[in-house]
Order: sequence, then structure tokens, then C-alpha cells
Amino acid sequence: MTETHFLFSVQVLTHLYLNQNQITDNGAQLLAEALKVNKALTYIDLRNNQIGDNGAQQLAEALKVNKVLTQLRLHQNQIGDNGAQQLAEALKINKVSNVNVFE
Repeated sequence: MTETHFLFSVQVLTHLYLNQNQITDNGAQLLAEALKVNKALTYIDLRNNQIGDNGAQQLAEALKVNKVLTQLRLHQNQIGDNGAQQLAEALKINKVSNVNVFE
């Protein structure tokens, strides 16, 4: 189990604040993999990082299978139209009620 997967498997962690941490698409991919097995985390703040369309696409894939997350903050990243569209498609089948991509 990787550190990222361990972090998301902790049953008491419900909020994760990673804003302003210079997270790139690679970091978003690791988070997305962990989100697929998340059982408790309901809120993630990824504001003001360096996540682009590729990272947004990875997060969108995770949102398609994640049933727990309700809020995802992504504004002040480098997500363009393609990444935003991928996230919008994922939200059609997900219960996330609050996603902030643009401020």
C-alpha cells in the first residue's frame, strides 16, 4: 500500500487541505488513484496548485467511481476547457455536490 493509498484508507480523515502545495498532474494522478478506494474523505481542497488538463482528467476518472466525496475545490490551477469538460462528464454520474474549478 502506498502512502497515498494509506492516507485515503484512514477512516477518520474526512477533510484534506492541499491548497498551495505545487501539486502537478503527477500528484493529481496519485490522488486520483487513492480517491478510487476512498471510504471516508468527503472534502478535498486542491486550490492554487499546478494541476492541468491531464490531472483533471485523472481526477475525473476517479470521480466516476468514488461514492463518498461531496466537495472538491480546484480553482486557481491550470485546468483548461478540456479538463473542465472531463470533470463535467464525471459529475453526471457522481454525487459530488460542490466542485469549484473556476473562482
